[in-house]
Amino acid sequence: MKKLMLVGLTVAGFATFSFASEAAKQEASTTQPKQEVVEEEEESSLELGFDVDFYSAYVFRNAVYSDRPVAQPCVWGDWTIADPIYIGFYVWQNYDLSARRHEYGMRGEWNETDYNIHIGTTLWSNDDSELTLEFGHEWYTYNLHGKWEDGVSKSKDYPTTYEFYVKSEFENPIVTPYMLWSWDYMRVNGMYLELGLKKEQNVAELFDSENDTLSKLTLFADWNVNGGSKKYLSYMYAVDRGEYDKNEKTGIAGTTIKAGLTYNVCDHFSISGVIAFTSILNQSVRDDMEEDLYGCLENKDDLVWGGVQAKLSF
Repeated sequence: MKKLMLVGLTVAGFATFSFASEAAKQEASTTQPKQEVVEEEEESSLELGFDVDFYSAYVFRNAVYSDRPVAQPCVWGDWTIADPIYIGFYVWQNYDLSARRHEYGMRGEWNETDYNIHIGTTLWSNDDSELTLEFGHEWYTYNLHGKWEDGVSKSKDYPTTYEFYVKSEFENPIVTPYMLWSWDYMRVNGMYLELGLKKEQNVAELFDSENDTLSKLTLFADWNVNGGSKKYLSYMYAVDRGEYDKNEKTGIAGTTIKAGLTYNVCDHFSISGVIAFTSILNQSVRDDMEEDLYGCLENKDDLVWGGVQAKLSF
C-alpha cells in the first residue's frame, strides 16, 4: 500500500511539473514578441516614356538654331537597378515644320537625331530634399539631306560629334539649383558649362485649395546662364573664325528664362504650355555671329519663343 501511494505521489508530481512547464511556455509565447525574419528586397523599377514638343523655334544651349516651327519627339527610359542607382537612355529628334527651303534642306525633314546613355544616383536625401548626380554620353548626328559629294559615302558625309557630361541638381522646397558640365571630344574638343535655377509649384497648394482641377495644374519656371571654352563658343554660335581668333575668350555665352503651366491629365500623361526668352550675353559673340549659321540655320541674338509639350510615361 505504501508503495502504491509512493508511486501515485511520484506520478502526480511529474504531471504537475509537466503542466506547469507547459503553461509557462504558453505564457512566454504570448508575452514575448515573435522575431520575424524580414527579407529585404532591392527595389527595381523600369520607367519608359514618350515626349513630343512643338516649339516656334529650335533653341539649344541658348543658341537659336532655327527661328521657325519645329517638332521634337523623344523616346526615353530609366531603370532603377538598385535604389538609388539608375541607368537610362533617350533618342531625341528635331523635325523642321516650316515650308522654307535652304541650300541644305530643312523643309519638312528630320535634320538631327541625338542618342544618349547615362547612369545616376542620389547622393543625399531627406523628407523633402534630394541631391542627385548623373554621368552620361551624348552622340549628336545631323542630316545633310542628300548633299553627298561624288565618291563620298553617307556615313562619312554625315556631320556628327560626341560628348561626355556630368550634371547635378539639388531639389528642395525653395528653389532647385542645377549644373551641367560637358566636354565635346570629337568635332570641338571644347568645354561647356550651364548653371541654372528652376521651380515647380502646384496651383492647389499655392492657394491652399482642395479643388480637383487646381490640383492637376503645376506652374514652373527655369532660368539658366551658360558659357564655354573658346572653341566651344565658336562651334555653338557659328562665330566667324577670323574675328573669333581676335575677339573671343572663354566665358559667359547666353541665357534663357522660361515659364509655363502643366496640366496633369492623369498619372501618366501631361500637357504643358511654355514661353521663353533667349539672349546672347557675350557682346563679342553678338558682334561676330554669322546671320546664317552653316547656310541653313538662323542664329539670333535675342528671341522670344514658346510652344506646347506633351509627356507620356508608363
